[in-house]
Amino acid sequence: MSPAEEASDPASPGQVDGSARGTDPDDLTERVIASEVIYRGHHLEFRIDSIERADGSLATREIVGHPGAVAIVALDEADRVLLVRQFRVAAGQALLEIPAGTLDVDAATGTIEDPDTAAARELEEETGYRADEWRRLASFWTAPGFATELMHLYFASGLRPAHEGRLGPDDDERLQLERIPWRDAVASAERGEFADAKSMVGLLWLGRSREVDTTPAPEPEPGAKRVVEATFPMRIADVVRANMAYTRNSRGAFFFALILGLSAAVAYAGGDLIWPIVGSVFLVSILTGVVVAPFVWFQMRKRPELFEKRSKIQADERGLRYVSSLGSGVYAWSSFKRVRERGGFFFLDSGIGSNIFVPVRAFDPEALARFRRLLLDAGFSPDGHPVRPR
Repeated sequence: MSPAEEASDPASPGQVDGSARGTDPDDLTERVIASEVIYRGHHLEFRIDSIERADGSLATREIVGHPGAVAIVALDEADRVLLVRQFRVAAGQALLEIPAGTLDVDAATGTIEDPDTAAARELEEETGYRADEWRRLASFWTAPGFATELMHLYFASGLRPAHEGRLGPDDDERLQLERIPWRDAVASAERGEFADAKSMVGLLWLGRSREVDTTPAPEPEPGAKRVVEATFPMRIADVVRANMAYTRNSRGAFFFALILGLSAAVAYAGGDLIWPIVGSVFLVSILTGVVVAPFVWFQMRKRPELFEKRSKIQADERGLRYVSSLGSGVYAWSSFKRVRERGGFFFLDSGIGSNIFVPVRAFDPEALARFRRLLLDAGFSPDGHPVRPR
């Protein structure tokens, strides 16, 4: 039961429990007796349902209405799983997922699209492929505590490119198609490396259907050997300086500063003196990273309990273990897209979320040399360009 349900769950005045009224105390039925829609969007509606239990007590439930969705485990001729990477605002990061989408609803009649039709459409829109063979695997509720979304899971094979009349993604979708050998994809799901529930369900089903043991052999966690180990206090100044360093070395910030500088130059050539001065100030603040400093400081000062605590990093040839009040985890080197040393910090970028940053000051000279060697052996050069791993 959700906290919202518990908070809205008192028995009505004057009512008694089921045993006192002679009703079956094991009857869990809840009957909707009234419903108030408070918002209706393009796909979702938000409503408050008033319910009556079998014992006569009343309560309310906060419900998100959803027409349902489809998800597809698609396997190409090379036995690779087709996956799409897209940014999910609710999760705050880009996620790697199996193709999926919401069932369309006819605005005039309210008719909900047939899941079989929707599955073929979503596969073509998100991957550019059509399938000759389809199998409906299962249907499951994604969040039955508060949402009516029923997910229909399919397996698709016999893939062929959709050339003529191909359906494309929706206008608001930005997708990257990735193909991963099915054994690798299933093994990643077994290790818990997928953060998307429907993808985990689909890939775990794929592994079981292929009757293969994908459980990785027991092996030490990354960082367990402690080839390099360092502790340091996390300070607000570190977070501010790290964000400034990251901004200074961001390509997006560089191109924005370039456009700003050009516009200021054009304005100056046209005789305008105000904009060139203002633009130059902004240009310098972006190039130095100062532009983000007040925003980061303002946010971090609200959380004083996060700082001045000891943070720790342990690293070896497999990866690292990072423990900090800002976030902790165990990471294999392969989970990082890029590692850079900038502005007194190491930035370890996974490519799908926030960077892990470690101050260079955390290491003594000997540990710093070993850490840089581990990075180089893992395929990361100090300037961020990949090198061949040793």
